[in-house]
Amino acid sequence: MLADVLLILGFAVISIGLRGSETPFLFRLGNLCVLVTSYLLGWKLTGIHFVGFSCASSWLLFPWIDIVTRVRHIQMPTDRHLRTQAPPGASRFPALSELTEEIEAEGFQQVEDAGWNHEEHRQYLRLFVHPTENVRATINLVENEHISFFYVSLCTHSVDGTLWCTWNYPFSSSLKPAPNWRLQRYREANAFFDIHAAHLAWIQSSRAAQAKPISTDPAELMAEIEGELLSQLTHNLNCGVLTKADEGQVRYSWRGCFFLWTQFLCDLIRA
Repeated sequence: MLADVLLILGFAVISIGLRGSETPFLFRLGNLCVLVTSYLLGWKLTGIHFVGFSCASSWLLFPWIDIVTRVRHIQMPTDRHLRTQAPPGASRFPALSELTEEIEAEGFQQVEDAGWNHEEHRQYLRLFVHPTENVRATINLVENEHISFFYVSLCTHSVDGTLWCTWNYPFSSSLKPAPNWRLQRYREANAFFDIHAAHLAWIQSSRAAQAKPISTDPAELMAEIEGELLSQLTHNLNCGVLTKADEGQVRYSWRGCFFLWTQFLCDLIRA
């Protein structure tokens, strides 16, 4: 019995240690050890392998419960109108000033602070442009009652209508990208310089069409972002991830719930 306890504790400690690593492979190995620990706990307590497998698989099925009982009933507006707003204070977003300095050091010009709110969901954006490179950079802060996080994105519009976007969004996307979007997720960046260099290298290696000239007018930039959001929502309505709800609102369909669950599994595997 003592040997079983030590075995389970050993795997639990290994799981914690590996999941604290910044190396993606070791982090994924830590996730695997969590499943092994859960299996051993169920098996050793009952002597039944099926209970062990059930305990391990519960980690994969648990998000489905939240998706079906809560997320599926959340309604989102089809039109997300950006408005100029004051930047959040240091208590809400302590990294804002440092990120701004890093972006400006790369030759970007700060253009506007904007955002949109819907019930408990808030999103703040600080917009930058690099006129000579025709690149738009955005600091994004996402807040709701359950989670708060930030990320940086760089976007280039080509004259053929394609949107090239590099970002360090911490999760798999909760919606499918529009057909004319090309996304590059770059989570290994230690500074904005890394993301910027990765975006420029990607554009060049992809032999993208000529970049569309970028506007420095705040109203035009906000209208551009609103159009991108509407394009994504429309695409997800058409492919069945979203379905119409109340007037001017959408929510996840059952197909969309399954899509969210598969995105969670992707994060678990690729974390």
